[in-house]
Amino acid sequence: MLHAKRIPLPSQEYELTEDGRALTTFSLRRGRIGARFTLHGADYHVRAHRFSGVHELLDAGGAVVASTDRVRRSWNMTCSERVVPFRRTAVADREYTMLGDDGEPAGTIRRTGHVRSEVTADLPGLELVLQVFVLVVVLLRRRRKRAAAGVRSTSLAGG
Repeated sequence: MLHAKRIPLPSQEYELTEDGRALTTFSLRRGRIGARFTLHGADYHVRAHRFSGVHELLDAGGAVVASTDRVRRSWNMTCSERVVPFRRTAVADREYTMLGDDGEPAGTIRRTGHVRSEVTADLPGLELVLQVFVLVVVLLRRRRKRAAAGVRSTSLAGG
């Protein structure tokens, strides 16, 4: 099981562990679109397309390893000619369920912790790098929604 925990404020850095062992860190700093991480000596970049809501996992050479369609209540990750569906199963993007080939739940991603600054992912059957990708996508989606809510509240307040 993967666990991402935000390093103390004001940082936007997250520490990622697998069953208690440190794996990598990644940053979701403002102004940056996506995130970068190193896993088992290989560098990866998660690129988020601002207006389409599509995310891509790129290797060090810039080749697309996996991608998502627009991340909403239901969305898909495509990798190696395989499509893995996800469905939101709790309000406010607190939980997503990975569906198996039979359409039954096969794994989960949950936002937990104080101010939802932690995420756990139990995604059996997916390569580790794809599990990290999905976890980062969920955190990026949450950051995007919080930023949009901030803009809405500012505009409604006349500021």
